[in-house]
Amino acid sequence: MKRSQRLFALIFLSVLTVVANNSCRTVPNRNLLSKKDDSSILRLRDSILQAGLDGEALYTILGHIKPMSSVVAFNFPIGNRDSSKRLEGNIVTGEKQFRELDTLHQIQQALNLIQIPDLKFVLVPYRSGYSSSRVLQVTVLRISAVDSVLSARKSFFGQYGFVPGTDPAVLLTVNEYEKRYERLRGYGYLFGYPDYAVDFFVKAFQQSDSTGIHVERNFFQIPTYARETGNFVYAYPKDQLPSAIDSAIYKSAKHVLENYKALRGHYLNQDSTVRAYDLIQDHAKAMNKKK
Repeated sequence: MKRSQRLFALIFLSVLTVVANNSCRTVPNRNLLSKKDDSSILRLRDSILQAGLDGEALYTILGHIKPMSSVVAFNFPIGNRDSSKRLEGNIVTGEKQFRELDTLHQIQQALNLIQIPDLKFVLVPYRSGYSSSRVLQVTVLRISAVDSVLSARKSFFGQYGFVPGTDPAVLLTVNEYEKRYERLRGYGYLFGYPDYAVDFFVKAFQQSDSTGIHVERNFFQIPTYARETGNFVYAYPKDQLPSAIDSAIYKSAKHVLENYKALRGHYLNQDSTVRAYDLIQDHAKAMNKKK
């Protein structure tokens, strides 16, 4: 196996490991692909999309259940851990860190090649850094569903001037860099959680911050292809039973998941990877014919 193929296999397995363990975890930089040709970038695109389909992003990519979903996160040692350099312009220096940026460039190239109607894939750095690390999250947004959220929740998103038609990248970046409680509420709405769950989540954090005591909670789990629990999940009050809203979300998600399981086997490569881009495109065409 050629070195570029080995590196591709390594990053592909790393991406899938993230989804299998927890969609919020990150994969380390493995220099992704050493050979920057078109075919390798296309394979990287498929590996990122497969990670999304096998995880919670399925319900955004092939369904309208979640206006927005996390796809995969990458961890790069390019952050500033030296407070004395905050006034300086040279933060990323040295051959190793520049190689990290080259790797990041490959990821961005792969995302730029995703051209699917009504879907937008965005790479946004987390506001909070960890030592010298910077986590960058790949997120997918279904534009029509996001516009519906902005319209239905204009009493919240209107404070930023966000209206239907707002660039998803701007929306997501502003929300990521907002203050704690606004950030949590914005994410709750965009991730498609029920209103009562969003209210509870924000208030639970506020109460914990005020008292220092963790607020007990239950978790509503919706299965994905990769995991039965831990991907599409949200919190609700400890003394509350799941509601009709939760049941409706679960049933809708189950239908989407069963459909994906039926489709997935038809798009397998010989190495068991998925031609994810072809699958998504064909699904979108089929849905358009039904309209």
